[in-house]
Amino acid sequence: MIDMNRDDQRGFSLIEILIAITVFAIGILAVGNMQITAIKGNSFANDLTEAVTLAQSKMEELISLNYNDPLLDDGDLDGTNQDLDDDGIDDGGNDFGLNDIGNADGSEQYQAVGNLQYNIFWNIAPDEPTTDTKIIRVIVTWRSHGGLTRNVSFDAVKARI
Repeated sequence: MIDMNRDDQRGFSLIEILIAITVFAIGILAVGNMQITAIKGNSFANDLTEAVTLAQSKMEELISLNYNDPLLDDGDLDGTNQDLDDDGIDDGGNDFGLNDIGNADGSEQYQAVGNLQYNIFWNIAPDEPTTDTKIIRVIVTWRSHGGLTRNVSFDAVKARI
């Protein structure tokens, strides 16, 4: 027989339930914040992968050209005759103009899915690091979703053969 008049009933008090709900809510907020961080990280990784792919593709295109191709000329002459003592260092301190995207030897743009625009620049330093070679630097820049300007660069040496 069941005694319905017992006074020793056990259960959760309202305070215990409120504490449990608070702990649960803090945990859910932490997971939500973690998801937002993961989404931002994945977005940046996607943008970076796209930029590296574009830089690699342009570098392969430039490397495959004939040594005397006009695309491999130092059009602004900022890398020409900058190492008069042949020590491999630009005497003017300008890194042979290889980082100059404002006056690059070549450039093009690529519009990615989602309206993200990549700018591709390349600069040439003839007779560097030695005679009958050219340093080619490809730089890809883009503005991230957070508004920061990002870039990647690749270097290669093309020999006259």
